Amino acid sequence: MAGGACEESEEPMSATENDVLAAIRASFPKERWQDIGLILDAYGTEPHERERERVQLAILKISEGSEQKIREFVATAKKDYRDVLFWADYPEQAKIGPGERERILEALSKLGAPPPPKE
Repeated sequence: MAGGACEESEEPMSATENDVLAAIRASFPKERWQDIGLILDAYGTEPHERERERVQLAILKISEGSEQKIREFVATAKKDYRDVLFWADYPEQAKIGPGERERILEALSKLGAPPPPKE
């Protein structure tokens, strides 16, 4: 603020590489930091893979400390990064209830598609 005048609210600061490194350190033991960073760095290598650090932070958030989930979410983000941003930013809306899950599994079965792996 200059001279006491109110400025319009600013956009939140963009995520940085340091934010990603801090999140890795907070979520994984030291001996895994480099490997986790390398897995995450697979996202953001192509021109269509936008908002690299924001997406990487979202992946860390929704991975719940699982290296396997990080790999899966990186693969998802490489196809459409908006999915992982949605899951991280709106976790309640992203949840599927048991009834909805059964409806989806039934639809997949009718289409001859294999069901997703059980968690």
